[in-house]
Amino acid sequence: MPLLMAFRRWWAIFFVAVLALPTIGLVTPDLPGPMRTVLEPEEHWWEDAARRLDPYINNAFGFRGAVLAAHRRYLRFIDAPQSERVLQGENGSLFIRDNNALEQSIGQLVRPEAIADFVRVTAALDAKMKALGGHFVAMIPPNAHTVEFQDLPSYARRQKKAPTEYDLVDERMKAAGIPFVDLRPILADGKKDGRVYFRYDTHWNERGALLAFNAAMAAAGRPDLAVTPEEAYGAPVDKPSGDLLRLGGLDARDPPDQKLPWKEPFAEREEGLTPLTGVIEGGKESNLFPSQAFETGHAGPRIMVIGDSFTHGFWPGLLAARSSAFVWTHHQLCNFDQGVIDRFRPDILIYAPTERFFLCAGKKSGAAK
Repeated sequence: MPLLMAFRRWWAIFFVAVLALPTIGLVTPDLPGPMRTVLEPEEHWWEDAARRLDPYINNAFGFRGAVLAAHRRYLRFIDAPQSERVLQGENGSLFIRDNNALEQSIGQLVRPEAIADFVRVTAALDAKMKALGGHFVAMIPPNAHTVEFQDLPSYARRQKKAPTEYDLVDERMKAAGIPFVDLRPILADGKKDGRVYFRYDTHWNERGALLAFNAAMAAAGRPDLAVTPEEAYGAPVDKPSGDLLRLGGLDARDPPDQKLPWKEPFAEREEGLTPLTGVIEGGKESNLFPSQAFETGHAGPRIMVIGDSFTHGFWPGLLAARSSAFVWTHHQLCNFDQGVIDRFRPDILIYAPTERFFLCAGKKSGAAK
């Protein structure tokens, strides 16, 4: 009896030809594809093939350019992010995947040493401000994943664990007696009147930024410096762009995000402001977010903010309108120039690193929970 019956032999030839296609693709012309990042297998790959050989296979399969091009077209067809840096959530929302932000927000990643570093840094800043006779406030602008938890994919919501890093920071700060504003309940309450974070951008919107600014002023003992929404911004306008759309290779989505244009005198400006010299030293600041130091020409406290993009792009106009002089500088993951505090001598110092950037560079990150 033959090994294969006659009517099945043609099927065998067909299946062998299909299985051979990837091999043929290794030696035939192909569409251009991304640069290969792994050019050969690791030594002794057979001892741990899943780890040592898979990266090479993922960079060297047949018809690689054509397959990746088809995959990109498919992602565009279903309007899905084309980058692993962007997470598709519910209701069309997008979230950043960098810095383990998702795992951090749902409590799957907890780093006790990072929390201890934050408490240590803020305790030192609080002591410095007390010595200067001023007020210190620490706050952590939450990840969008934390505030817009309901829009995370269902599999992520089901894996939520407690306590999160934010929970532990809040607990430790209260125990240490360091002024700290937990922005989560404030932003959650603000959501009753509309969005506080953009849907297609990593940042809060103007509503969220204003809620945080007012909370900081109240915590510093100056609730009189708060700004009402009616004073602060006008009617919403469409914001078709967003950093997550760009990172994900996506077109503008419907409905678009909306931004709230700042009214005068809360719009960011340099007109009418006098640069302060001798406060910011060159070579000790972020190139992406350059430091600012100005006198405003009117009465008010001297306010300094150590933050990142959540305050850099949203607070300068508010600071200019509510202070006699202000400084904004990047936290640089705890490596900011502390000499700025001594040179500027603020009445109010606000330390505000975003949740996914609150840890100090150069420190051990701890382990996933």
